[in-house]
Amino acid sequence: MTINLKSLRSLFLLWGLLLLSGPSLFATNVIDTISHLDWDGVEVRWVEDQRLPVYTIAIYFADGAISDASNRKGETSTMFDLLESGTRRYSQQEISDHLDFYAAARSGNVNHEYASYTVSGLIKDLVPTMKKVCHLFADSIFPKHEVKKVIKKQVANLRSMINSKGALANRAFRQLSLKGSPFDYPAEGKIGDLPRINQRGLKKRLDYFNRSVKKRIYLFGPKKVLAFKDIVKHDCRWKGEGANFVRQIDYSPVKASGKGAPIYLITVPDANQAQVRVGRFLNRNQDANRPLMSLASGFLGGGFTSKLNREVRVKRGLTYSISSFASMQKEYGRAAIMTSTRNDRVVELLQVVRDVIKQVGQGEYPAEEFLKAQGHLAGGNAFRFEQGEGLVSQLLFFDHVGTPYRHLVEFPAKVEGLNAQQMNQTIKDLFAWSKQTIVVLGSAALRKELKKLGNVKVIPYKRFL
Repeated sequence: MTINLKSLRSLFLLWGLLLLSGPSLFATNVIDTISHLDWDGVEVRWVEDQRLPVYTIAIYFADGAISDASNRKGETSTMFDLLESGTRRYSQQEISDHLDFYAAARSGNVNHEYASYTVSGLIKDLVPTMKKVCHLFADSIFPKHEVKKVIKKQVANLRSMINSKGALANRAFRQLSLKGSPFDYPAEGKIGDLPRINQRGLKKRLDYFNRSVKKRIYLFGPKKVLAFKDIVKHDCRWKGEGANFVRQIDYSPVKASGKGAPIYLITVPDANQAQVRVGRFLNRNQDANRPLMSLASGFLGGGFTSKLNREVRVKRGLTYSISSFASMQKEYGRAAIMTSTRNDRVVELLQVVRDVIKQVGQGEYPAEEFLKAQGHLAGGNAFRFEQGEGLVSQLLFFDHVGTPYRHLVEFPAKVEGLNAQQMNQTIKDLFAWSKQTIVVLGSAALRKELKKLGNVKVIPYKRFL
């Protein structure tokens, strides 16, 4: 999806001024600024903000990459990427020039469960910008020459992923740790899938999302942002009637063996460093206490003062950075630890990570470390949503997973109400070593060392492309 750098710089400047001007949205109850509207059956959420003449508009679609046909994986993601490729009236260059002239930052996001499209800009330019965006949704034809060009570029990007070892490790780790679930296949498809994508299929995808899939619109900005209503009606031609499909995903829970998965060694040529990923798949019936999961993963690897950073980076110099996360989507979740190290220190790193998880799970750390992590999470939460796009994306996600908006303002109090024993148990449950999938991307010579930790399964990196 095209993102104009000039527009981003302009918006960053404006948002910087925004943070310095007027009262914070969270100085009052942000929930009071949210209006629930109905535009011809399409649900609308408007966060009124009069501080600066800027807007953010996000459109949520209640289906995602999981709906791609088995022989055309990656089609939905490619369709959103190619929205600006051309219509019956305008070429790709004309569309790009128009949106860049108005400094409109735009981006599409497609995951397995849902898709979204977000636009930000100056409120004075909303009408010409959003008319063009709606024109793209209503009339994109995906010219054959543009489709071929983009598909060729996507294939080249995947093949060149060998030059970005971290991204390649993430891709392999996702497929291996989510194995056995409906979510293990890359939303953007693989090299073998992309040549099957064509103009006809992309037009059918767009028609499906326009006519059948439920939509919800999120607005952030002053009252003038409501001018988008007539544009939705006359240019996007979206109505709630008939477009009410919401993706429901049915699958059998994935069970961890409890004995530990093999260590997967993803071999790449000429690797003098190893990328390391440790984590697991979380079923939808997993306890989704999001404040507790955020606190647990943040304490473990949420910054330079986190436990893993102190033990792995500061005390032993095994890596430059290490991080962790644990989160739930609507239908599933993931927990993971991500880092890298020298080839000759991979085993030591994994042993230290394992020991830290065990020690934290048993509460073997100073009490002030818990209090510091708790205070940092509770106090910093509001700053994540001061910008329009951050707040809009959070509201969109809350609606998707069914979380009440009041969670935004209740989150700090919920974090402060947690105790160390709860966090320890959550870390013990989420990161129990016997439940983790361990992925190491590096030289084939690492196999001998990794066998000290257990069974090793070697897989060439190309299998994940």
